[in-house]
Amino acid sequence: MTLDKKHGSEVPLHGGQLRQISERFSIQISDLIDFSANINPDGLPPGVLSTLRASLDDPAVLTSYPDLEEASLKGAIATYCALTQQHLAVANGFVPLFECALRTLKIKRCMLPVPAFLEYRRSLARCRVEIIPQPLAALSGFQYEAHALSHGDHDAIVLANPQNPSGVLTRKEAMLDLVSRCADRNITVFLDEAFIDYAPSDSLTQDVERLRNLVVFRSVTKFHGIPGLRVAYAATNQSLAKLLNENLPPWPITTLAALGATAALKDDAFAAGTRERNQSRRTQLSNGLQKLGLCTYPSAANYLLFQLPKSTSPQTFWERMILEHHLVLRNCSNYESLPEGHLRCAVRTELENEALLRAIRSVIQLS
Repeated sequence: MTLDKKHGSEVPLHGGQLRQISERFSIQISDLIDFSANINPDGLPPGVLSTLRASLDDPAVLTSYPDLEEASLKGAIATYCALTQQHLAVANGFVPLFECALRTLKIKRCMLPVPAFLEYRRSLARCRVEIIPQPLAALSGFQYEAHALSHGDHDAIVLANPQNPSGVLTRKEAMLDLVSRCADRNITVFLDEAFIDYAPSDSLTQDVERLRNLVVFRSVTKFHGIPGLRVAYAATNQSLAKLLNENLPPWPITTLAALGATAALKDDAFAAGTRERNQSRRTQLSNGLQKLGLCTYPSAANYLLFQLPKSTSPQTFWERMILEHHLVLRNCSNYESLPEGHLRCAVRTELENEALLRAIRSVIQLS
C-alpha cells in the first residue's frame, strides 16, 4: 500500500491517542487495536463496575462534594502499600502531584535521565526548573549509573522504575543505594513507580519515611485498567506529605473515581492474576520479536521496546501497521536521546500478541 502525504509525519505525544489516529488514517476507532497504551488488556477488576453502578443509585454521590481528605481512598492505598495515610497525597494523575512536589520543595536544578516519559520535561519546564539531561545508553540496557546520577550541582533527579519506554527494572538494592547516595549530597529523588505493580517486591514505597529525600509516585489506573478515572498518589515522609496535601488544589479526585479506585485496590486476586498473565504473555511476545530479528530489552512491565532493522523506515513501518493491519504501536521517535528506529508495544492478550507478530513479519518482509 502506498502511503499518502495526507497522513503526515507527526507522532502523537503519548500512546492511546486513538481519536487522532482514527481521524488521521480514516479508520474507525472500533477497528483499531491499541498497542500504544500500556493498559491492562483484561480490563478492570469486576468490583469496580459493580461499585460504580451501585453508587449511581445514590443521588448523594453526585450531589455532595467529594471528601476533602479522601480518607477512604487513602485508606485503601495505605493498605495496598503497607503504609499509613499520613504518608500519602492523591491527585488526578502523576503530573499535578509531581508539579506540586517541585513547587513545595522549591527545586531549582533537576537531572533528567533520558529517554524518559515526556511529561517529566514538560512539568519541569512549567515549574521553571533547570533541566540537566543525562543520556542513558541503549547498548548498556538503559541502566542507571549511581555515581553519575548522584554527583553534580543538581538538587533533584527524576527516575522511573520500571523505566518508560524501555521497561527495564532496577532492582531494589541498587535503587536504595542510588537514593542513599543522593541523600548524602542533599539531592531529592523523584521516583516514578507507575508500573511497579508488575514487580512489587522492588518498590521503594515502604522506605519513604526512612529515606527522607525520596518521593515515590504511583498510579492506580494503568495496572487496574481504569485510566479514564485518573487516580495517582505520592508516597513520602509524613512531614512532606502534609505539605503536599496543603499545597494541592482541593477536591483533586471525583467521588466516582475514588470509589472505583478503592474497589480496584481491594481485589488481591485480580492483581495476582494480572502479574502472572502478563509475565507469560510478555515472554511470548519478547521471544516472538527476537525470532523476527528485532532487538528487545528485558522489560519488567507490560510493554516492550524494540528496534527495527536499519533498512526499515520506522515512520513508514508505524504507518503501514495502522493502514494495513489496524494495529497502533507507540512510535518512539519523540523520546529524547533514544536511537532511531525504536517502537514500543504493549503486552496484550495471547491472540492479539500473535496477530501483532504476524503483522510485523509481514511489514518487515515487504519493506
